Amino acid sequence: MQLITKFLLLGFLIVLVISACKQVDDLPYYDLGTPITLTASKTAVAPTPADSLAQVITFSLTNPEYATDTSNYKFILEIDSTGRNFSQKVTKTVMGSLNTSLTGKELNDILLNYGFSLGTPYTLDVRVISSYKNNNEQYISNVIKL
Repeated sequence: MQLITKFLLLGFLIVLVISACKQVDDLPYYDLGTPITLTASKTAVAPTPADSLAQVITFSLTNPEYATDTSNYKFILEIDSTGRNFSQKVTKTVMGSLNTSLTGKELNDILLNYGFSLGTPYTLDVRVISSYKNNNEQYISNVIKL
């Protein structure tokens, strides 16, 4: 009698464990994004002190077409002087927008922080790294010289 009770209890536990397992549906597959292209409204910029609050240059990006809402897109604008390969870059992070601008003050601050003299022309490299908000699937854009 005890042996039959043990087998019934074991059988009941096996049925309970098997019925508790649930097959998970296949996870959704999201296509990869596309590389982006950076364009600038100008390639030569000479901001004066009067332009400190005015937007002196605007950068536009192509849509990376990530599998999420555009508010979850993250773009990091990187600026460095030519020849440094972005080793001493200055960055500006933009969330969800395919456009960003620099004011005269922002651009002059970048140049002065590099130790450049006022009134002397310098060449800067600009690029953008796009990704999801959590930095997954990063794409690096083309480099623009200013």
